[in-house]
Amino acid sequence: MKKQKIQILILLVLCIVCVGGYFIIRNHTFETEEETVSVDVTNFNKDDVTELILSGDHEVHLVKSDDVWTENSLPDETIKESTVNTLLNEIANITTTETVVEAPEDLSQYGLEEPFRTITAVLSDGTQVVIYAGNKSDLLSEYYIKVEGDDNVYLVSSNIVTDFDKDPEDFIDETETETETADSADETASTDAIEETAAAKTLESADGETESADAEGENAGTAGETETAESSGD
Repeated sequence: MKKQKIQILILLVLCIVCVGGYFIIRNHTFETEEETVSVDVTNFNKDDVTELILSGDHEVHLVKSDDVWTENSLPDETIKESTVNTLLNEIANITTTETVVEAPEDLSQYGLEEPFRTITAVLSDGTQVVIYAGNKSDLLSEYYIKVEGDDNVYLVSSNIVTDFDKDPEDFIDETETETETADSADETASTDAIEETAAAKTLESADGETESADAEGENAGTAGETETAESSGD
């Protein structure tokens, strides 16, 4: 009987410990969640951007004039506005909970002493937002970045960096190009048809003139034969 009481007491103690541990962990989780702070890395209006410049592993220079985007190396090409807007949306309001380190002395360990890519957004008031992209985290699928004027280094979603892996040709509006090609083909076909029709009419006209000349020749021959016959009769 005494042994059973001891076992029951032990079970009660274990239950109390488990319940207490649960509440401790639960409260710690809530505290951790409350302490998680979202940091604004960039904050600007994408519609205020007049130039988007990529340098480093890619060289792209997009300029907006009268709400139309052009690329400096492809002045005659139509630029797909939605592609530019997608990129601007990604960098206009970058937030993160991963502040790697405040004002690190050694940027090389993050690949930011010589960043492999620089993204520059020039705003309508002349100010610039410059983002430097460094190494990819060995543990997370995120990249280290630094913004000019901010000494801190941040970890951000990989797409903020990888989506800018583009050449000037990647911004060309292929739909517009295909339409222009189709229109050009239609114009060429129409021109060819007109030329063929004109050639056919010219040929018909030439054939008509030839037949007329042949007929006149035959008439002249017949008249000559008639005159000869009349002369012989006389």
